[in-house]
Amino acid sequence: MAQAPDSHRLNLSDDPDDMQPLAATTRASSSSAAPAPLAAAAAGPAAAAVAATAAPTPTTGAEALLLTAVRYGADVCFANPGTTEMWMVAAMDRLWPAVRPVLCLHENVATGAADGYARIARRPALTLLHLGPGLANGLANLHNARRARTPVVNLVGDMATWHRANDPPLNSPLEALAATVSGSVVVAGTRQQPPRPGASPSGDVAVADGAGSADSDMGPAGRLGAALAAALGSGPSREFVAAADPSGPAAAEGAAAAAMAAGGPEVRPVGGSVVTVIVPHDLSWEPPPPSPPLVASLSLSSPSTSSAAGGGRPAAVPSAVTPGLTEPNSEAAAAAEAFVRDCAAALLRAKSRRDGGAGGSGGAALYLGGEALLAADGALLAAGQIAAATGAVLLCEGAFARADRGAGLPALRRLPYFPQEAAAELARYGCVVLVDAKPPVANFGYKGAPGRLLAPHDDDPSAVWEFDPAALSAAGWSAATALHRLAAALGPAAAAVRPLVNCGGVFVPPRRPAVPPPGRLTAAALCAVLAALQPEGAVVVDESLTSGSSYWEASKGCPPFVHLTLTGGAIGSGPPMALGAAVALAAAEQRDGGGGGGAGGDGGGEARRRVINLQADGSAMYSLQALWSQARDQLPITTIICANSSYAILRVEAARQRLPGMGPATRVLTDLSSPRLDWVSLAAGMGVPGCKVDTVEDFARELEAALVAPGPVLIQADL
Repeated sequence: MAQAPDSHRLNLSDDPDDMQPLAATTRASSSSAAPAPLAAAAAGPAAAAVAATAAPTPTTGAEALLLTAVRYGADVCFANPGTTEMWMVAAMDRLWPAVRPVLCLHENVATGAADGYARIARRPALTLLHLGPGLANGLANLHNARRARTPVVNLVGDMATWHRANDPPLNSPLEALAATVSGSVVVAGTRQQPPRPGASPSGDVAVADGAGSADSDMGPAGRLGAALAAALGSGPSREFVAAADPSGPAAAEGAAAAAMAAGGPEVRPVGGSVVTVIVPHDLSWEPPPPSPPLVASLSLSSPSTSSAAGGGRPAAVPSAVTPGLTEPNSEAAAAAEAFVRDCAAALLRAKSRRDGGAGGSGGAALYLGGEALLAADGALLAAGQIAAATGAVLLCEGAFARADRGAGLPALRRLPYFPQEAAAELARYGCVVLVDAKPPVANFGYKGAPGRLLAPHDDDPSAVWEFDPAALSAAGWSAATALHRLAAALGPAAAAVRPLVNCGGVFVPPRRPAVPPPGRLTAAALCAVLAALQPEGAVVVDESLTSGSSYWEASKGCPPFVHLTLTGGAIGSGPPMALGAAVALAAAEQRDGGGGGGAGGDGGGEARRRVINLQADGSAMYSLQALWSQARDQLPITTIICANSSYAILRVEAARQRLPGMGPATRVLTDLSSPRLDWVSLAAGMGVPGCKVDTVEDFARELEAALVAPGPVLIQADL
């Protein structure tokens, strides 16, 4: 990554392949027997690892893969299996209840649920998908997960190695499909697999050797372990092979070369934390190779309920679960410390210019993304102290993966969606510091509008500072570490800041909007009612698009909550993400002995934490099947359908682009009112009770009831 001439970037290498090897995050297992979880796995990965030694040795490749997944923290699998995955299902039977299976009626529900689960649980989630068409059905929400940097591990069945050359009907370029959304693609199998008929090259492939390979002692379980390490660390495919293979990077490159020589397709993954493991049918039933003496493993501890639910109660996230974090490198750490000191000086200069009334843009902003938007490890606390000490404005990504919000946490200014407004906002500041966020760009290229939103400052080359995630990882730092060090470098002024005491209004006091007066329900009134009534510790999954535009400001003083949004722009993420988030909360409550119990329980004791899906109607139709899975496990999810019976965002886009009026084609392709969708009937058909409202008073009454219901409820809010 070359340094931009108009910015400072904490970046120790110009080559993305020179990142620190992921092996630094692993530890060797001293046991030659592959560990297996017992019922204690329900208490979290750490407990499962302790209980593992008493479990039987895996008898199939499928069992070996699943055991390795558990070792790396996976405890739930969102699945829509087929013929080629039934041995994986049988492995779940044998290892029950170490991995909880959740049946999803469409693959895009499974992948979206895995995304939502991992955003809340802070550990990887598994999906189980059927061949190339099944993976293709789930690509949209895997795209969103990739953009959110969510650790999702896809287990995708494939044809038996000896059957591929026959080109059966469901055969497809599976590796190429996986590469479009994956940071790593691993094929479990021998290096002598027959090529797929008609396969065309497109990049690199990592091959995980199974039984019968003379070149590797890792086996599919070891390769899956390395793939999961990559999911936690965001490294490219050659790095995760090197992490698990003692012979180092050269062997990794050799594996890819061997695959190409064997006639297999070349695959170049796009990057990110999604890992796809392709499991040929015969490898799932064959006995696994002998376990090697060294198998990569992570030492994970279970995140606390407060961390899982957010709610603004800081809780430590284990370093092994923090994406990109590695063992520190002394040279990298020294460079990071120097960078922090220089950045702190730039922030103070910007404050001085602003206070002195200097001409031109003045003041500073911290632009936060990723882990910098979490209360865990005090990331948001440190950001607030920096803002209070320097007068900096706290900005955040418009399409963030997760933000911990509410009373007692800093007020964040969300970057506007449209590029003209976003560029104007960023142009106000003489110094911008990016923490765990890429330089922002427009969602689309509009005529006469900017593509890059952070304009160059030719008169001040130190106006933009980037804390590059790869360099932070090399230094052994998380985003929270960088923010704490930056606050410390500012001296006593930042250290003395106390939320709601001497913070200059940076931290938000408890404050809810009032319920609007009775009358016709509008989008703004809906957002105000939700903010007035939502419970503490709620997870709000927001795919409201146009209807929810006022929710951000209305909810800033609510009791602490977690806010998830659509990150990659592929609509249809809301209901599946809500499903995954609710499963994560239920698992955390069960592990920590909360009153909520697991999904499907009776909800005795204290009320379970609520998931609220603020949902546009058009995009909800993309993943409607998620309601069935919510009902099956009686998960506490309240779905609010913002029913304006249109693709309203497209009408806004047409107006922004000054298209010549709304003709018959535009009306047909943006209207959902003929026939009008009956969401109450649709929900009832999948076991979710619902109601329809069109007034403020009716919505407030029904929402109050829905928020304490033992299972899922849908409210159709006609706007």
